Amino acid sequence: MKNQENGSSEESPKRSVILCVDDELIILRGLKEQLKSAFGKSYQIEAADSAELALQIVEECNQAGIHIPAILSDQVMPGIRGDEFLIRIQETNPNTRKIMLTGQASAESVGNALNKANLYRYLSKPWDSNDLLMTVKEAVRSYESDISLSELNKKLEEALLYNRDSGLPNLESLRRRLDLAAEEKEDSLLALIRIESTSLTTRDFGVSLYKDLMKKFLDSMKSILGNYGEIFHVYEDEVAVLSKVSEEEFLPHLIAFRILLRSDYFTASGISFRINATIATASGKKDLYYKARLALVKASQEPEFDSESGIYSYSEKMDDQDLYKINMDLGKRLNQAIHSGNVVPYFQGIMDNQTGKVEKFECLARIVEDGKVYAPASFLYLAKSTGLLRRISPILFEKALKKFSDSSYSFSINLSETELESPSFPKWALSRMEHYGINPSRVTFEILETASFHGNPERLKVIAELKELGAKIAIDDFGVEHSNFSRLLEIQPDFIKIDGKFIQSLERNRTAFILTSAITELAHRIGAKVVAEFVSTPEELKVVRSLGIEYSQGYLIMQPSPDITPVSIKIIE
Repeated sequence: MKNQENGSSEESPKRSVILCVDDELIILRGLKEQLKSAFGKSYQIEAADSAELALQIVEECNQAGIHIPAILSDQVMPGIRGDEFLIRIQETNPNTRKIMLTGQASAESVGNALNKANLYRYLSKPWDSNDLLMTVKEAVRSYESDISLSELNKKLEEALLYNRDSGLPNLESLRRRLDLAAEEKEDSLLALIRIESTSLTTRDFGVSLYKDLMKKFLDSMKSILGNYGEIFHVYEDEVAVLSKVSEEEFLPHLIAFRILLRSDYFTASGISFRINATIATASGKKDLYYKARLALVKASQEPEFDSESGIYSYSEKMDDQDLYKINMDLGKRLNQAIHSGNVVPYFQGIMDNQTGKVEKFECLARIVEDGKVYAPASFLYLAKSTGLLRRISPILFEKALKKFSDSSYSFSINLSETELESPSFPKWALSRMEHYGINPSRVTFEILETASFHGNPERLKVIAELKELGAKIAIDDFGVEHSNFSRLLEIQPDFIKIDGKFIQSLERNRTAFILTSAITELAHRIGAKVVAEFVSTPEELKVVRSLGIEYSQGYLIMQPSPDITPVSIKIIE
């Protein structure tokens, strides 16, 4: 940068600049030396003998990214006057503190600078040195305070609007853009791309490698789609492209990107990965993100949709099956059912295959509302996603205990991961059983085979404590998740309930028969008894009994009922 006092040149500064402007060279030199003595260690002091030269210095500083905390300017100068100069500075550097130093300024010029240049202070010539230095010090401090606040706001804005890892605009940024487009009634096309392999990649190779892989994915995406729309990093596993070009022009490039994903590999840390992604689009003037998300959900639920391009596009008929609206309604009804006591246990008998008599019952959750009964399939997934399952399980257990306190039957009840993660659950369960006079030996806690115990020793501890109380443990839906047989050693169950998919295929599927037979033999070897679920025909029951399975449960035995009903089935040898 040129530092000019009558044309002299110095080395370009890197520090923030305090600029002095005065056409009287003696005054200019004195002012510069005075400021240099007070502020020279922290700031570069620049001087200009005309407003035109000062404007050049300001422009050079702005281009170099150098801050100018304060400018001190005379008013009466040839060419551009002081107030005019400061007004022009306000246009390019509004935060710079502007100080007018003059003995000849009119009230009009000072007022002009105050109103149009946001004049920080006016000092009359000759000025008091202490007053001058104090004014400049406060001006610089005020400027830096505002800049610090501005930079903090910028960082907060970046955190709000940009993905931290990729630096791309995020979901909030996308929503703002879509809102603006809707206000201006602009037609847009939004494509959502969800990476399906995120959790597996992160689990097997770590977050660092996944971020590297994501960067290469985004770079590839930019090269193919970047010229046709703005790319947003919505979530860690979801990216969006907002395009203003026509659908006919944009879709071929989106299809080309999908073909690339299906045929090419991305390499990270010397390992090649093929990225599986689902793509959905929506076009129009409003609600594009909502519509594209709905199409994305439908694509996940119906992977075999009829589309030659492999891209799922929103259509209005999807609104009739709006899952979000359905879930909102069900969520509210689930809350209401809990508060009003409409979550109740239904009971399904478990029959002894030798005697044909129901000896115990499983407690099943139901919601009863306006005479209608809702099975778990309609609300259990919402109970899990909202965390309300932790409220449902104790309600069912309490009501089941009360029901069986007047009978001698044994019963089983499902244990969710919420109870398994609660170290206090065994003591609470014991206190409730004692309250209703029920011996723990009558109670079986059923654990889903899909429940995770890896890295959760507390869950195994809860199971061990329940067994110490005298309660029994059953593994439910065994076989549905390619069973990990080592879990049998960890849990040491009293019962194994074979998943109904096997039982319903026993007659016509030899593989199902062989697997059911093997599971039964394994259970017997470890001292566990077996329950066959979903037994619905006499033929299925006959095969189940031939395999030596001790118990049967299903609609052939009895349908779930709000009452404990003694049932017997005539066993035909």
